[in-house]
Amino acid sequence: MAASLDTNDVKLPTTQNAARRAMLCAALALCGCRSEEPPKPARPSRAPTSATARHQPAVPPRPPATLPRMRPTSVEPGTSCASAGCHDSYTAAAYVHAPVAAQSCDVCHAPEQPGHKFPLKRTDNDTCTYCHVVFTGKAHQHQPVFSGKCTVCHDPHAADHKFLFRETIAARCATCHPLSTGQYIHEPYGAGACSVCHTPHEADNPQLTIASGAENCYRCHVAMKTRLAAATSRHAPVDSSCRECHEPHASSHPLMLRTDRKALCLSCHEQIAATVRTATEQHGALFVQHGCENCHDAHGSGEPALMRARVDEVCAQCHAEPQKGYDGRDIKAVSAQVQRSRFLHGPVREGQCQECHQVHGSSNARLLAQYFPATFYQKFDVTNYAMCFSCHEKAMVMEAQTTTLTGFRNGEHNLHFIHVNAEKGRSCRACHEMHASDQPKHMAEATPFEGGGWAVPVGFRKTDTGGSCAPGCHMPYTYDRENPVVYGATGEVQR
Repeated sequence: MAASLDTNDVKLPTTQNAARRAMLCAALALCGCRSEEPPKPARPSRAPTSATARHQPAVPPRPPATLPRMRPTSVEPGTSCASAGCHDSYTAAAYVHAPVAAQSCDVCHAPEQPGHKFPLKRTDNDTCTYCHVVFTGKAHQHQPVFSGKCTVCHDPHAADHKFLFRETIAARCATCHPLSTGQYIHEPYGAGACSVCHTPHEADNPQLTIASGAENCYRCHVAMKTRLAAATSRHAPVDSSCRECHEPHASSHPLMLRTDRKALCLSCHEQIAATVRTATEQHGALFVQHGCENCHDAHGSGEPALMRARVDEVCAQCHAEPQKGYDGRDIKAVSAQVQRSRFLHGPVREGQCQECHQVHGSSNARLLAQYFPATFYQKFDVTNYAMCFSCHEKAMVMEAQTTTLTGFRNGEHNLHFIHVNAEKGRSCRACHEMHASDQPKHMAEATPFEGGGWAVPVGFRKTDTGGSCAPGCHMPYTYDRENPVVYGATGEVQR
């Protein structure tokens, strides 16, 4: 009997069917694809059971034109696109995509189309995301990934760089992101390790940073995070973004600062900037070495106003030794005087130099916060002593008689009034040391006369109810609050 022939499916004897399957597999391998379903092993044929079966004519195979191209006889079985003499370079690369290494091109590609083309089975990123989880719903996506262009960065077959990057990460990033330049380079950026700070596909943070704000920096700067955790005073940008002060990639300024130290600080601290700009007396600490950071910690501190230490300790960094003022005048070593003295002015004792001095700049001599006369003699005016009267009661020098305003009196005669409240009044500095003294009430041992080279001795001696002075400006006098001393017209004591 003749076997029926279906135009869509040719039924072959078992031995010819097996031969055709082998031929199909060989042709598919030659095209660089493995078949979607591997052929089942052929069953061994059985001998015919009758004479009719032995003489039944075989059905001829389809013409060769309808079959896939045959593999050249020189190609060994088990080869694919990457090993059949066309794309052998793929397997020679340092990193090979797993389907290529497994000779499974058909994981991504459909069967051959006319013109020896093997289109992708899926479109855009679906080809990659079929295996690779890229998006998990985070707020920010890398634009090439979002627009379905994984191959902008990755080679889909093989590469000499990890993660199948077409070139180094830094070089690939630089094709879209302009290079940052400067004398000072952030180490990860200089090493081309962009992924130390950024994720390549998606992130919950702008600029695709791995963590948010300063936390991204703390991933490396652990010591800074530990120090700031103990700080009671923190610089505001530290808690928002380090990038307010620092460049993340490269800078022309030390410590990756965006600009000059002082200019950077004053760009935010506008009130201080105005003080510095208009000051006629400028604090030298702002213009030497580290500028603002001579006194302040730029990140965090255990002291108010980000001071590096207690105010007087910070001031002592410079004023422990004599200094030369910007105007050429000599500034004595205040800290040395304070350390050797028994009696300290209240603000000095509390370590609050800024109570009297404007530390960023002033319109008053010696950086004083308010006006105070620089001369030995000064016509009395309340405004001339605004500096002292910010703490001390001004009535102390305005009432001729008192029993309570001051201890510097002879009976009820107010000796402060006599010395200060006059046409040729003496300034407070004529008798008192402003910082510290070995004499009670901060009395000076000597004071420069009119700011000249001669130091006028004061010669003060204290008693339980008064005291005495033997200065170079007048004859010795004694005073007593309980038993007033009476002097004659020529200055002799009458009691």
